[in-house]
Amino acid sequence: MEGALQQIKRVRSVHVTKLETWAEDLRSQRRIFEDISLPARLIVEHLIESQYKAGQVALAAEHLSLSLSNVGAVNVEEFGIIKIRLGELEISWRDGDYTYYFYPDKVELRAVDEKSAIKLFFSIDFSRHTVEKFPELMKTSNVIYIHPQIEEWLK
Repeated sequence: MEGALQQIKRVRSVHVTKLETWAEDLRSQRRIFEDISLPARLIVEHLIESQYKAGQVALAAEHLSLSLSNVGAVNVEEFGIIKIRLGELEISWRDGDYTYYFYPDKVELRAVDEKSAIKLFFSIDFSRHTVEKFPELMKTSNVIYIHPQIEEWLK
């Protein structure tokens, strides 16, 4: 794919930009499976699901809060950096630097050093169908808390 993009860059066409965008989207999708932890993958999958079901997400982080907004984009960049756009706000975090607390309608990400936290509140709760795809979640070292309802679905 990279070779094909290099060859097509010589062509002056609007299609080149579109192909480059698709290539970056494919790289991001690949990174979901290769570069981020299982709990981060569950969050990313839930955000993408919310995006397609017209769900909304609210955010609270240190001195920043955002009311329920549409999920505009979800991307995974190199080194496990997860970037989401909620309305006009874009926020990112590095997966390896956070631990996860799961509740039916929200997730809390706390920095490993406990100095900062990000809370994502969902208008659409985690579904049993989505959670059941991640049975190893309870055994993951960066998951600190799982609500009993979600824990029941994982058994």
